[in-house]
Amino acid sequence: LAMESFLSGTFAKHSNNAGFVADDVVRHTPHAFAHFSFEASRGDEIVVDIQGVDDLYTDPQIHSADGSKRWGRGDMGMRGIALFFASHRCNSVC
Repeated sequence: LAMESFLSGTFAKHSNNAGFVADDVVRHTPHAFAHFSFEASRGDEIVVDIQGVDDLYTDPQIHSADGSKRWGRGDMGMRGIALFFASHRCNSVC
């Protein structure tokens, strides 16, 4: 049995694993974190599907550039990475 702590507050979906990036940007950190994960991995991976309360995130998805699907069925490889960057706009935190 796997469980995570209850996140108290207003839950927000900031992005998904298929390129959606919320238009009503309330926080810059979720999108900047996704961008950072790509840069920090030297373009090998990106963390997407970010949701949670404030800057406490839960249930993310990772896309791997090599197409190995090592992060499960939701790992869309380079297509998922390209979809994120097609909708991402760098912000003051990036």
